[in-house]
Amino acid sequence: MTAFLGLLVLLGAGSLVRGAASTDATHAWSIYLVNLLFWSGLGVTGPAIASMMELTEARWSPTVKRLALTTAGFLPVSLILFVLLFAGRAALYAWVREPVPVKAAWLNVPFTAARTAVGTFLLFWSCFTYAAAVFHEDPMGRDQPRRTRLATTLLILYVIVVSLWGFDLVMSIDPTWYSGLFGGYFVVSALYTGFALLSLLTIRANARGEITVSPSVVQDVAKLQFAMSIMWMYFFWSQYLVIWYGNVPVETRFFVRRVFVDPWRIVAWVVLVVGWALPFCYLLKRLTGRPPEHHTPLVVVSVMGLGAIFLERVFLVFPAAPGGSRLPLAWGDLFVTAGFLALFLLSRRWFFARFKPGLISGLPTAH
Repeated sequence: MTAFLGLLVLLGAGSLVRGAASTDATHAWSIYLVNLLFWSGLGVTGPAIASMMELTEARWSPTVKRLALTTAGFLPVSLILFVLLFAGRAALYAWVREPVPVKAAWLNVPFTAARTAVGTFLLFWSCFTYAAAVFHEDPMGRDQPRRTRLATTLLILYVIVVSLWGFDLVMSIDPTWYSGLFGGYFVVSALYTGFALLSLLTIRANARGEITVSPSVVQDVAKLQFAMSIMWMYFFWSQYLVIWYGNVPVETRFFVRRVFVDPWRIVAWVVLVVGWALPFCYLLKRLTGRPPEHHTPLVVVSVMGLGAIFLERVFLVFPAAPGGSRLPLAWGDLFVTAGFLALFLLSRRWFFARFKPGLISGLPTAH
């Protein structure tokens, strides 16, 4: 399996290099950016979820908190991939080639690169520092104040940095469009993917005997996923409503291009139905009764949520990129995406294997 994942990484890297050297370099760097933000978002959201559990004293399942932290294994790889994104700046961002005078103080290469690099490094460092503190926590709880401080710092950095990813790396692709809510929307959508992934990881680890949790614990994770799905759609609707009723052309063209023009109109409906409507209906029904013993439907809606948010990232990036009028369905696009998936699985597998004793040793199991 490791050899197969390694092959996918090589195929993805080769496809990126080939695309970046072609006449359609913008398309290659666009699918790279989509994957970078999606998988990096999953990587940092796991520790952010664990920090939330820390601060709210969610003692219903310490094993789930440690399971969420294992996504941090992707972060060292992600840091290198963020550096690589710098090579595609001119192909992705029009303001690099033609600066926008009224935004030049904010949108210039040195300042944008510096705040992205510093913010990303500090966030990733805080994730690893907090993970180390949790995996080596004192059974007597004497290090609790330190973990609380680390969790607070991590969450503050998470909101700031992930918001900046939305503003600087996505919204600035079209430097004349703006939305003050976009950063918050980007954070909430990342949280939705994080809880969907946590549902999958919890069910899989429990089925393989790596952790022991009861159906009620899985139900609690599903409740959080349900809440984030509502919050995600609430933020999207709030942004849409304000822009549409304001009827300012520089803002409304964002939705006109994506909601009324093919192929993005089809993508918009797929994201809405697959990412929110169907999961909402199932999770609402699931949470009104006793916790189910079997979790296959939850696995399905979690995969649907993850797939829909990936499409949503495509929906945000590609129509704004120069010449971004086609869906990324070529073999090269699929290989780049498969390469990122393989990197995420390999890095998390390494992290999980390294900290597995800390995941279950000496910890109470949920009942």
